[in-house]
Amino acid sequence: MTTLLTHIGEWKTGANCGDCPDPCFLVINSSSVGMYDKIPEFYMKEVKKMWFNLPGESHSRGYRNGLKYLYQQDPKFPAFITESGGPAPYREDALRISGYVRNDTGGWSGSTGEAAWFANPAKNHLIKNHIAYSSANNLEIAAIGFGWCWDMTSTSGTPAGLDPVFNVHWYGSSVEGPEGNLPWGLDAEDYALTGNSVNMDTYLNATQGYMDYARQNNLGTKVLFTTGPVDGYTGEPGYQRHLKHEYIRDFVSRDSSRILFDYADILTHNDSGEEYTKTWNTIYVYPQIHPDNLVNLGFSQTDDGDHIGEVGALRLGKATWVLMARLAGWDGTPACLSSSDCSNGATCTEGICVSP
Repeated sequence: MTTLLTHIGEWKTGANCGDCPDPCFLVINSSSVGMYDKIPEFYMKEVKKMWFNLPGESHSRGYRNGLKYLYQQDPKFPAFITESGGPAPYREDALRISGYVRNDTGGWSGSTGEAAWFANPAKNHLIKNHIAYSSANNLEIAAIGFGWCWDMTSTSGTPAGLDPVFNVHWYGSSVEGPEGNLPWGLDAEDYALTGNSVNMDTYLNATQGYMDYARQNNLGTKVLFTTGPVDGYTGEPGYQRHLKHEYIRDFVSRDSSRILFDYADILTHNDSGEEYTKTWNTIYVYPQIHPDNLVNLGFSQTDDGDHIGEVGALRLGKATWVLMARLAGWDGTPACLSSSDCSNGATCTEGICVSP
């Protein structure tokens, strides 16, 4: 369904990178999942030194669950998962992941929702302070992003009026937003329909602000843009959620220094690469979570607290390893198995062809 991005799952480098000082414009989506077992050993070791921080609500647990299931299947992918309190100290034997954020009282807060990440302007300093504190205290965050819950689709009251451009009513939650918890649209023009100054641009601008802050202060943290859940809501709410995901993808595609973890795309596809879609109002086709990704590894369908199946969470875990390896410098070239896989006299060392 996504047609806006032409370099899915690849770095854009050199002339395409503009002023970006690092390898840039990375999109991790469904095409990235199958790359997890092709990561060279050299970059596997680098990932085991990193901390992935993903604040969010219940759906964000899927990332952590996925890393746990992957390790259970293959011990080559160890993960140290922190479910409460401060992050684990630096280590070199497992990828660290947690969802907690340093708060203004010197403690660590979990279940960080839209209020702290983007909806409440008075709280936007929290993420910047959290990144700075972690960097200054030998807890450098390798990557941080927002783990969306049903913020794009869950509405406490009546959906907004009909948008004449997209022929859809806007849904959503904006807890602690300036006008309260209301539906929200794409940009400031949607205020006339929603009565809400919060919109998708609010999320995008906040995330861009964290990204700029880290870069301007020479912090090593990479800030990610993310898409959100594709389970639960169908029909008009599901379709308008798809419009919001496309809006995020389009925004990321317009700046070579941005990074997208496309949670939605990963879960709307199964391990065979098939995309699952639904249709609303007979003509509007949109992606929905693939039924395979609602099933547990033992083929049951009990909820592990992340609202998806273990199969879907495992896909997130695999994609997370690919993300972190790419951030560590991997260019996506599959690991060599022996020097016969290399050319021009290069030798295979820790999965990488090294020139003489």
